[in-house]
Amino acid sequence: MDWKIIIAILPAFLWGVGPLIGTKIGGRPIEQVMGTGYGQVIIGLIIYAFTRPAISFQEFLWPFLGGMAWSFAQFTQFSSFQKMNVSSAMPISTGLQLIEIPLCGVIFWGEWASGTAKLIGFLSIALLIIGVFFTSYVDKSVSRVKMDYKAGIPLLLIGSLGYTACSVFPRIPNASGIVGLLPQTIGMCLGAIVISFVINGKDSLNLMKSKFTIKNSIIGLLGGLGTLAYLTSLSLNGVATSFPLTQMNVVVSTLGGLLILKEHKNKKELAFTVAGLIMIVFAAIMIGRLS
Repeated sequence: MDWKIIIAILPAFLWGVGPLIGTKIGGRPIEQVMGTGYGQVIIGLIIYAFTRPAISFQEFLWPFLGGMAWSFAQFTQFSSFQKMNVSSAMPISTGLQLIEIPLCGVIFWGEWASGTAKLIGFLSIALLIIGVFFTSYVDKSVSRVKMDYKAGIPLLLIGSLGYTACSVFPRIPNASGIVGLLPQTIGMCLGAIVISFVINGKDSLNLMKSKFTIKNSIIGLLGGLGTLAYLTSLSLNGVATSFPLTQMNVVVSTLGGLLILKEHKNKKELAFTVAGLIMIVFAAIMIGRLS
């Protein structure tokens, strides 16, 4: 396999294993988010130390706010894993982001300018919606521990808006990945701490240094390396190849939930899940080629 494609696939793996590691390590959702924020800002500081890009106020502000929004989204996503399992929640989360982010590009930046591009784009979004419904299919004839979709899906929906803001806000000042990385990771870390103090008050001082928070920093370190790999892939492979390949993280998370976390689905549910994943990945590739 071409080493350029290996680099392009790395973000999908490094981002996709995050939910699996967080579930294995355990801890409260806020500990998982703070730990992830610690790891992210460490990578951001290291990359900044080597590249030293000039950062204007606007280039700092909007990625920083995007990072704050990400911390809220990450908190709701980890919270959703307590209502639903990873293999059910992650395709929904990814599908929602793949719907929202391209729509923001069309509405605010005039992307998909041609009629053909709009047709392909909106057909891809429709396919995404169908794929999300397929992956969340539950066979009601089977008796098992019930997942709380009524509580989990609203968390994923609200969280998807935060992830979308994290992707869209840096585009307002048109900050490059290297320029926006440090402000964004600072926002991620600080946002997690702010959320903790809002929810837990003074107890946050203990949570900030708990063993679960420290252990979950592994997720952030891997996520930060995934971001570095993505930035590298953009220069090597271009957006049309790099973007859709990052969306394979949903495959890593979903299959990992089934194989590593031993989340159960019967044959009918598994067939729907696989079909939904294929739809999501295909739609992501189509959307990526419109970039």
